[in-house]
Amino acid sequence: MLRRNKASGAACLLVAVLWLLSASATLAQVEHGGPATAPPAFTPAPVVTPTPDRLAAPPTVPSPNQADEGAQLYWLHCQPCHGDRGQGLTDEWRAQYPPEDQNCWESGCHGQRPYDQGFILPTAVPAVIGDTVLQKFQTMDEVYRYVSVAMPYFFPGDLTQAEYLAIVAHLARENGLWDGQTLTTDTMLNYPLPGAEGAVATAQPTPTTAAPAAPAAQPAIDAGRIGLIALVALIAVGGIFLWRNRVR
Repeated sequence: MLRRNKASGAACLLVAVLWLLSASATLAQVEHGGPATAPPAFTPAPVVTPTPDRLAAPPTVPSPNQADEGAQLYWLHCQPCHGDRGQGLTDEWRAQYPPEDQNCWESGCHGQRPYDQGFILPTAVPAVIGDTVLQKFQTMDEVYRYVSVAMPYFFPGDLTQAEYLAIVAHLARENGLWDGQTLTTDTMLNYPLPGAEGAVATAQPTPTTAAPAAPAAQPAIDAGRIGLIALVALIAVGGIFLWRNRVR
């Protein structure tokens, strides 16, 4: 019976030693950045992005401002000739239209002999959005005064004052000139165009990107402390084993 107890105790002691050695090796591996078993990487399914319809109206917003309303009016009255991005009547833009409308000045409505209610469409239409556009104007006030009497090309001066102001606000925003304030006939002189004589560039605050916070320092695992804990645990197990045999 005593021999069986000794054998059982030895087996328990061996299991405890092996467990302690395994735990020490695992902690040491974590301390030195050893490899860890990671779950298999998840590969998301590819996202198919639909081709946008460049002829469609711009999306609406819940509470449109003046420039948002101007974007809708620009699409309705200006985009057919000046382009969806304000690029003008380029070959690339005309290619977005149905084939029968890509050379409309060759048809009866916009050719040299237009039908009744038709008009001759110019083959060159300037860009209105970009770095080198609207060069002949000094301020957005001059832009407004021009478009309010000369545009839309097919019905010049046909829009209301509020509609012209909204379109000008849209152009100002797209050209980086709008500060969000509602444009009026009294305030548009405050918006000079880039490159205009006497124009004062308004410095825009440069957004600062905060440096990412350093990860919190992880407490270092002392290998010597692990060994000491393992030794104490081993002595404790051995003491228990000897005490039990002595009692029996």
